[in-house]
Amino acid sequence: MPIYATIAALLGVIVAIAHSVLGELVILGPLYRERTTGLLAARAMRDIIRAVFHIPSLAWAGLGIAVLLNRLQSGSDLLPIVAVIIFALSGVANIAALRRPHPGGVILLAMAFATIADIRFN
Repeated sequence: MPIYATIAALLGVIVAIAHSVLGELVILGPLYRERTTGLLAARAMRDIIRAVFHIPSLAWAGLGIAVLLNRLQSGSDLLPIVAVIIFALSGVANIAALRRPHPGGVILLAMAFATIADIRFN
């Protein structure tokens, strides 16, 4: 069993679910409950912002699962290398944007390291 690819996949699904669920509860829900006559008054704008917020979640889960499927099928290292770049950039950007360590950013960096380990040891 490819342990490092499995770790990347599981963490990808976990961080994706947490990002989407907590994002709805803590950020988007309260933001959309505020009365506004500005940009957020338009339903279409709210839908676009919601979609853009959730796209990274889909990417992280999908890439994590793709790393695992790639390893199970003895694929090349190209996909995992791209995944490492995306996981690492996402983790660093998350930590930089919040100006402090954040569980999501730390998990994304762990995904990058697990994927590097998968490339190195499998």
